[in-house]
Amino acid sequence: MRTLKFSLLAILLTFISCSQMTYSPKGEAYKEIKFNPTAELGIKNGELKEMVESALKVGGKAPEYLATDLFIKGNDASIRGDFQTAGIIFRAVSELQPDDLYVKRKLAYELIRSAKEPDLKEAEKILETVFKKTDSKDETVGLILGSVHSSLEKTKEARAVYQRLLAVNPNSEEACLYLTRSYVADKMFKEAHSLLSSCEKRSPDSPVFSFFRGRMEYDRGNKAVAQTHFEKSLKIDPTYSQAAMAIGALYEEKEQFAKALKVYKKFVDNEENAGNTQVLSRMVTVMFSMEKTAEVLPYAETLVSLDNTDLNLKVRLGLLYSDMERYDEAAKLFKDVLEVVPESDKVLYYLGALHQQTNQPAEAMMYFKRIGSTSPLFGDAGLQVGQIMGVRAREEFVQGKSDSMQAFNQFIDGRVKENPEMTMELKMLQASFFEDTFQYKNAIITLASLKEHKNFTESHSYYLASIMEKDGQYNEARKLVQVIVDKDPNNAHALNFLGYSYLERNEKMDVAFEYISKAVSLRPDDGYIRDSLAWYFYQTGKYHEALAEARKAIELVKGDPTITKHLGMIYQRLHNYDKAKMYLTEALKSAQAKAEREDVLRLLEDVEKSRLPASIP
Repeated sequence: MRTLKFSLLAILLTFISCSQMTYSPKGEAYKEIKFNPTAELGIKNGELKEMVESALKVGGKAPEYLATDLFIKGNDASIRGDFQTAGIIFRAVSELQPDDLYVKRKLAYELIRSAKEPDLKEAEKILETVFKKTDSKDETVGLILGSVHSSLEKTKEARAVYQRLLAVNPNSEEACLYLTRSYVADKMFKEAHSLLSSCEKRSPDSPVFSFFRGRMEYDRGNKAVAQTHFEKSLKIDPTYSQAAMAIGALYEEKEQFAKALKVYKKFVDNEENAGNTQVLSRMVTVMFSMEKTAEVLPYAETLVSLDNTDLNLKVRLGLLYSDMERYDEAAKLFKDVLEVVPESDKVLYYLGALHQQTNQPAEAMMYFKRIGSTSPLFGDAGLQVGQIMGVRAREEFVQGKSDSMQAFNQFIDGRVKENPEMTMELKMLQASFFEDTFQYKNAIITLASLKEHKNFTESHSYYLASIMEKDGQYNEARKLVQVIVDKDPNNAHALNFLGYSYLERNEKMDVAFEYISKAVSLRPDDGYIRDSLAWYFYQTGKYHEALAEARKAIELVKGDPTITKHLGMIYQRLHNYDKAKMYLTEALKSAQAKAEREDVLRLLEDVEKSRLPASIP
């Protein structure tokens, strides 16, 4: 059994819209229905045949009345996509009205929709009869008949039908193109070009013939020749979107996106093409790929207004609005998409991020939490929720409250069990919270539990060591970093950590200087290591050397509160109180921790007390 060819389906759908027949693009209309069609209409087996025979026997108006009633039922079945029932009923109507060509056409169309060879053959006979009775003048019937012939591999008969149509109407574009397509299918390119030339002479204002030449040459691999034909087609009719799309596609194939964009833009900017979504959509896609965000905005907005069903475009436009800080418009588009696809993980994530950005934590968490555990975004969404909860927990900790802290820790522990792959990220978030709330021992326990994790790195060891120092576990911190130095004696950061640790507690100053000096020689452009050396000179009373290193450090790392504070302290020792005050004030502005701010305030008070009438420059 052969299946219905696309050309037949396309022409059938194109030319019988007047019958109000619906078509499902997913193919539901072509599935065989597993029930008795007439029974669904309340007609028992054999009753329909008896009804027809009875009406014909009675004669008079009886056949007409029954035919009218049945036709309505058949048309309803056709609209619903029930071609089997429609075919049965129209066959009965045809028996009642044997001379009604319209009914015969309807029956043939329903038979074609079944895509079964026996039904196609029956449809072929019916259409041949109808076509003959119309003296080959019914173009719609002829085109469908030709396509039925082609689907049944009767090429000769199909061409004969198209040729008869052209004989009756030499200006028939459809007959010309279908006959040309028949030639191309058999690689009869000379005949195809000859036919197109004659058709083009009869209809010089039609762009379809040049376009079809282009398609033919493109399929043969002659892309340069194809482009020439496409350009001619567009020149004949500047509103012919297929030609513009084809030219643009050729440029896109060669990655000449700027040229493709020029073609699309010229077409779209033509007022006559204002409502053409096909070319506009392609142009917007190219502009997005070329990151022409400023230029694409008005075109994307126009496209959304013309085609409200393009969800991908709505998402892209929403992201564009977000980048432009037009958050309300972005949220509206994302929510529109979410109404259609409520479980879209990307859209849920975008909405969560948007509300997070606009300081709406409750709404942000709501969207992040809706992302399912099977989504690739589940892990990161959990991390975002954890960060939001952590902020709230920190705020309440300062107020002496603990409810949010408990909720935060429960969420982290629950997510680790639910999503073990995010253990490192979630536990690091928890450790950071413990550090910020001065729960150093909990932070150490949390970090220590990760030491065997595959993603535990030297950076995590540094972090663990720094918290150990804050907790007063200096020897344990040094041991942890010493392991790194033993493995890599040229690890500048580890050397700097150890040197600064000794320096802060005024221990082993010679070793501290040795480690920090070596770190500076290894990483001379690291502002933090330079600051350590400056601090060594400060601690040993070499203030001018300290100033030189501190200036280098602040040039390398601008805005760091510790480096800025150190520079202010050095200027104080050099009795340059104006600059001391300037840098200490700057450090106060950037200091985050309460203890750090209190320390800088104390230093500023000392500067005011120590101020002399004259400053050393």
